[in-house]
Amino acid sequence: MTLVYLAVAWCAGIWLAHQLWGLAVIGCGTSGWLFAAPALAAAAIAALLRQRAQVRWAAVLLILLLLGGWRYQQHPFAACASATTLASYNGSAETPVRASVEGVIAGYPDVRDTRTFYRLRADTLTIGARTIPVQGDVLVQAPRFPAYAFGDRIRASGQLETPPTFDDFDYAAYLSMRGVHSLLRRARTELIAQDQSRSFWTILYGLRARGAELLNRALPEPAAALANGMLLGIESGIPDDVGEAFQATGTSHVIVISGSNIALLTGVLMGLLARVLGKARAPYPVAVAVIFYVLLVGADPPALRAGIMGVLYVIAIALGRASTAYVSLCASALIMCLLNPLALWDIGFQLSFSATLGLILFTPPIQARFERFFARHLSEDRSWQVMGVLNDALIVTLAAQVPTLPLLVYYFGRLSLVSLVANFLILPAQPPIMIGGMAALVVGLIWEVLGRIAALIPWFFLTYTTAVVSALATVPLASVETGAVGRLLAVLYGVGLAIAMAFRRFPRLRALLPPHAGRWLAAAAGSAWLMLMAINQIPDGRLHVTFIPGEDGEVVLITTPGGRRAWVWDGRGDGAALATVTRAELSAGRPEMSLAVGPDAGDLWPGARALEPEHTPPGTVVRLDGTVELTRLAAGDGWLLRYGRFRTLVPATIRPEAQAELLRAPLEDPPITLLKAPGAGTGVWPTGEFLAALAPQVILWPDDTTYPPNVAAWLSQRRATAISSDSVVEVTSDGERMWLQQRSGMGKR
Repeated sequence: MTLVYLAVAWCAGIWLAHQLWGLAVIGCGTSGWLFAAPALAAAAIAALLRQRAQVRWAAVLLILLLLGGWRYQQHPFAACASATTLASYNGSAETPVRASVEGVIAGYPDVRDTRTFYRLRADTLTIGARTIPVQGDVLVQAPRFPAYAFGDRIRASGQLETPPTFDDFDYAAYLSMRGVHSLLRRARTELIAQDQSRSFWTILYGLRARGAELLNRALPEPAAALANGMLLGIESGIPDDVGEAFQATGTSHVIVISGSNIALLTGVLMGLLARVLGKARAPYPVAVAVIFYVLLVGADPPALRAGIMGVLYVIAIALGRASTAYVSLCASALIMCLLNPLALWDIGFQLSFSATLGLILFTPPIQARFERFFARHLSEDRSWQVMGVLNDALIVTLAAQVPTLPLLVYYFGRLSLVSLVANFLILPAQPPIMIGGMAALVVGLIWEVLGRIAALIPWFFLTYTTAVVSALATVPLASVETGAVGRLLAVLYGVGLAIAMAFRRFPRLRALLPPHAGRWLAAAAGSAWLMLMAINQIPDGRLHVTFIPGEDGEVVLITTPGGRRAWVWDGRGDGAALATVTRAELSAGRPEMSLAVGPDAGDLWPGARALEPEHTPPGTVVRLDGTVELTRLAAGDGWLLRYGRFRTLVPATIRPEAQAELLRAPLEDPPITLLKAPGAGTGVWPTGEFLAALAPQVILWPDDTTYPPNVAAWLSQRRATAISSDSVVEVTSDGERMWLQQRSGMGKR
């Protein structure tokens, strides 16, 4: 357990230094002697009093605490400014800096539908006529074509800025954990040279790209995209609706590289190589293979932690020692935070660490309880058969979810009520996917025909997995938003869990409580938590369309009867400000968006499915819910929202030329139930011909707007409903009727 305490002290030092940094006690200019001097003093005390075990260990833990703090001070979230630091020249979203950055692509390209994100290791920055040698990585947001590869030297020109921080997602911190402190948006790129990186990484990422191409050719979608995520760590190709289904059912952990992948790889390789090389020699090539695979898939925190634990496992076998799970887990955390102290705040690392800790702590007692239950009701043979089925799916899922549940609720604000059922049904299918997929990759890289044949095995189980997840995602209340109350209860749950673990670790503390008090308290708290969240987050079964005004533009927030949200912006005004106002509207709940429409929608709403107007063809239909649809207008300027007999156009600011085009190709299913007229400052208005053709039943007419006389006369004759130009207007509909609510707005500045 010595390593456990050392790891705790190291991580505590990192956390404490982060707090001191936030209080401005330490900073970029802090001397390393602030940590070195007390560490040397503690080392001297430990040497002088080495006969006193308690003093010696206290000194050692203090040294680890100080070294952890020093490691954070050398690698903080904020980039320390200097004349050669790229981040020193960042602008902001409000005042971006037009710049050109030249460097080498230093990561695997993240390919999306219409854009590609490149991690560029910059060495030259040009602002105006000034060229500066710099150091630092920048995330370049570029069009999908032309495409570049790892190791290519490119020049990218665009808006250089500090990554933004949103209310529900700290994008700047997310990139800082990965060593990126700058963002280059709307970049134009130019190839300077190819293959400028080290040969090992070029070969490695080239192999990864070949594997991805093989899977894409051998498997249909979405099986190919899922296989890329499970086997190669390439998650960007997974369709949005499929990814949302996995999230809603609490099964997204199976489509990313995790401990189960590494465990399967380690077990298969150990079994094969032990027969060829012998048990004594097999662990060494297995360790090399695990390291190679972790590097191949990108070495993200969950994969890195699992890889370190896998290597520790095979080393323990080679040394003939039993490797305790606690020691391996804490050793992996210590190594990860030594390499990158910011990994301590990585959500993936926290979830992976907690899930593994849950397996260690809770699998034996949960399994024992199931065994006692079935032993009382079934024969011995039947009991063993049932336990064999439950052990790998239900019990493991329960054990992992005990400590991860508060983290999931706190960070993502959602709780899946079908997670246990979904995991129980799909977890048995994952080993065939992993083993069959790896075999297809290895064989296919040698002879593609055999690879395609081998891919039939993972295809069958991937199809089954997708079908189960998609079906369960449609179950009412499959996933509920927890809101602020749920997050508070998640914190209390986490604290209570930590106390319970302490009572379990130290038996003397258990004597202070009545028998079974902890069990009944946990059951009552858990039941109350689930009930409160479910009651608080049950959708009202109606469509809500909220029109939010801004300085020079407007957005529409759509909430479906099932609780899904869409954000539609026409590109006018300040999109970041409008997104901030929208988040304020959602402050009572979780500001989570399923769909975001508008320029740079993916940046404004990370995690949402993003549709950019210039890349969305007319006629595109997006199903938001089972009965709610958005259809891209043939005019290419706006969307038609349908729900039952309710129809409206979003956003409100349709250009006059687009209105004329719509008149030439009229809508298929008029009449329009509701039409919101554009507000002041948008520079557009509905033409008389357009209003007459649509014949909307209800028209919302913002005051302080200047329309042509014939348009104003038409609106007056039809008795359009007057609304305040700076108010937020919410229209609610059950598909037959609609209700209007107007409240003071926050969109105007």
